[in-house]
Amino acid sequence: MGRFAAILLAVSGTVALQVVAQAVVLTSVRFIGRRAGGATELRRTFWISLGAVVPLFFGHLAQVALWAGFLVLLGALQTYDDAFYFSLVTFATLGYGDIVLSPGYRIFGALAATCGSLMLGWSTALIFGLSGTSTHLTRQLSGTH
Repeated sequence: MGRFAAILLAVSGTVALQVVAQAVVLTSVRFIGRRAGGATELRRTFWISLGAVVPLFFGHLAQVALWAGFLVLLGALQTYDDAFYFSLVTFATLGYGDIVLSPGYRIFGALAATCGSLMLGWSTALIFGLSGTSTHLTRQLSGTH
């Protein structure tokens, strides 16, 4: 597989995993909203927040795992442990620099950081939107306008 094709697959896969995670979030929030109709505001907010954060967290871990898999498959890094660590640090835009890619693979690091910034920002926007409208959403989904 060529590097350009691998980059396109990694970016497309990252976005696809984000969309799946967000679909799980919206489904779980609707479910929780219906189940928590009679709960206090604090309890509703807690469960809705948890229902949003947990799927997104695991979705991001899956995205990191995808990038790590590509790095090992292409021979950019030798072990999956190193590739996962590198991908996680890069995805979170920390970039410690203790593991670096050879010049021919550096574009993967740059694009992983770009994807990480976008995906984490997208998740943050979703969580912020859900937390700001949790009461309204819960009432709307439970049928008590």
